[in-house]
Amino acid sequence: MLAELSRRTGQATAMESLDHLLDAPATRGKVPYLLLIGSGAGKNGEAILTEIQGAVVLHEYRIAGKGVGVFSTHDVTGQQTVFAPAGIRAQIAELAALTLTNQGALIALISVELAGETECGLPLPAASRSKYLIATRTRTLPRDLLMGTTLDATLARLGKRTRRNLRYYRRRAEADLGATFIPSVEVSREQFINMNRASTNPAPEADAAWRYDCLGDLPGSMFAGVKARDGTWLSMVGGRRHEGVTEIEWQMNRAGLPRYSLSTVMRSYLLEHEVAQGTGKIMFQGGTTHSMRNALIGSNVLDILIVRRSPLARLVRQLAKRFFPESNFLGKVLRDPNLVWSKS
Repeated sequence: MLAELSRRTGQATAMESLDHLLDAPATRGKVPYLLLIGSGAGKNGEAILTEIQGAVVLHEYRIAGKGVGVFSTHDVTGQQTVFAPAGIRAQIAELAALTLTNQGALIALISVELAGETECGLPLPAASRSKYLIATRTRTLPRDLLMGTTLDATLARLGKRTRRNLRYYRRRAEADLGATFIPSVEVSREQFINMNRASTNPAPEADAAWRYDCLGDLPGSMFAGVKARDGTWLSMVGGRRHEGVTEIEWQMNRAGLPRYSLSTVMRSYLLEHEVAQGTGKIMFQGGTTHSMRNALIGSNVLDILIVRRSPLARLVRQLAKRFFPESNFLGKVLRDPNLVWSKS
């Protein structure tokens, strides 16, 4: 049903990888929920696809195996959270968050990639106006690099310094380390995890294992690397390809070689390879800290946060601010000093 909905709303490629996102280590231990929004229920309460205008996927936090009424988006890019026609996705997200709090949720955070809409703001019943606090914010994620038909045309879209570094560090790695690009990597799970351990900013081991396992399950998965002349892996990158788009989900670079800027070396090879493949766009999921980010087209994401006005919700909100790790997205939103709260 969701696959059919995603085809009608132009989000089929996002739906293709939903399974592996729901199985990510960060979402294990939480309860996945699907909210369907439409005009009717059909026979015996069963939803009828033609009546559904939107679907929202999110998770509820659990403590000791029990849901605590705190719901949050599972995808901070907003691409795999709200499935609805372009132009009404923000409204669908807000209606879903409001429905959750109406049914007893303490906190509901939903992120949605904007697709034409500029704001939300549903008319709420007068009886609800004293029950909730609502905050919204819009983020811009530098994410998409449009590719030219040639490598020179693609590089021309980058800054002068970035172009120079892409060439310089690649030549240095090739001369000193014998670096070569491997477009399709084949390594064992153990080798992959060992590479993660030896990389700068290694991912948690469970995340690394999940990334490797996904390589065989994701439709159109891509897994490339850069290897030294002695067989040592210098860099690896993974993601997937679909309809002329290459999505980069992660990259890891061997630690201890800062003078070679292995991240830049990989980007140099990757751009050359993707141009040769006829790729129209490279999408860096979650953005990138690389200097090429200045040439990326931004994706606008709306975060909608609704908190029930109750002593318990206030306590949960304060505890979440204090005890969520820095990497936790809900904790980041709750700690954001720029959030402007208003009564619904």
